[in-house]
Amino acid sequence: MSVSMQDRILVPLAAPLAVLALCFALGACNEATQEIRNRIGERLQERLTPDDAQGPSGAPLPPELVANKLILYVDCVNTSRVPLYAGFRQVSAAELAGKKARPEDIDPVLDESLESCAKAQREGPLLQPPLPALEAAATTYLARARELAAAVAAVRASLAEKPGESDPAATDPKTRFAAAFTRWDESRQALDEEIDARQAEVDAAVLAEVERRGGKGLEWHVRDLMRAARPYVRCLGDHDEITAKICAGYYTPFDQAYQAFMAVHAADPEAGKVFWMPQFVARLEKYHRDADALRAALHDNKAESGDIGTVAREYNDLIRDFSALNFTAAKSP
Repeated sequence: MSVSMQDRILVPLAAPLAVLALCFALGACNEATQEIRNRIGERLQERLTPDDAQGPSGAPLPPELVANKLILYVDCVNTSRVPLYAGFRQVSAAELAGKKARPEDIDPVLDESLESCAKAQREGPLLQPPLPALEAAATTYLARARELAAAVAAVRASLAEKPGESDPAATDPKTRFAAAFTRWDESRQALDEEIDARQAEVDAAVLAEVERRGGKGLEWHVRDLMRAARPYVRCLGDHDEITAKICAGYYTPFDQAYQAFMAVHAADPEAGKVFWMPQFVARLEKYHRDADALRAALHDNKAESGDIGTVAREYNDLIRDFSALNFTAAKSP
């Protein structure tokens, strides 16, 4: 990156960076951190997009841009999948319970569970490069997710009704739910396919480019770590606390990449210069501990309801901290 581009990016960020530094110094950054981090990311994207867009020569976009855009959609799927699958399992259990089922047996799918998908719909099309098929699949997915969330709420409400209170002309909530789940699951598979079609190619391209620029150093290992972490959480999202022990095989590659990254991080004297690295490492260590504890609990059949959702949310937080990393400052004199 040229000096002029550095100035163009970093100077407008001086104010939020100063606020962030003061926030940490005062120990009062819990509420402000995410908002400031979002502002930094938005301004970086605003300034990178015009210069990094594909030019008349047809030169390909830097793979990092594609990877950064994919983060939005991966976050959407990871955040929404667990509560929606939980709703499916709880509604199915309520059907088996018959008259014994109670409204409290079914957890509502909260709007906040779908906020990351709404963010992807808002911000994804603004980021380079244009990926119309992915963006369209994400829009459909969000609509189907909202439909399924409403169907879960309808089943839950029906369990609270007394005999004779339901509208005989209305669609049976269970029929509505079954149709909504089918449509959501089809949209989930379509979005997964769009993400997967690009993710493997982008992962390889980004790692190759980072290695070309600086070898298998800190940046290469952090990106390889995030690549290795993804399959475990993806598997967890498709299971519950009873069946998810099948995901143990996906944990091992993540653990190996984690150990390799931590070793390189400890040995790199420039690691502290990377913007947001301390926060990322702290989040990573917590996620690794909790993911390992979940793996052990699943193996011993001791995992409790909600454990998978907790680890999935921590992984999504890790993704956000990863996206805030900026290695440019560490390379500056």
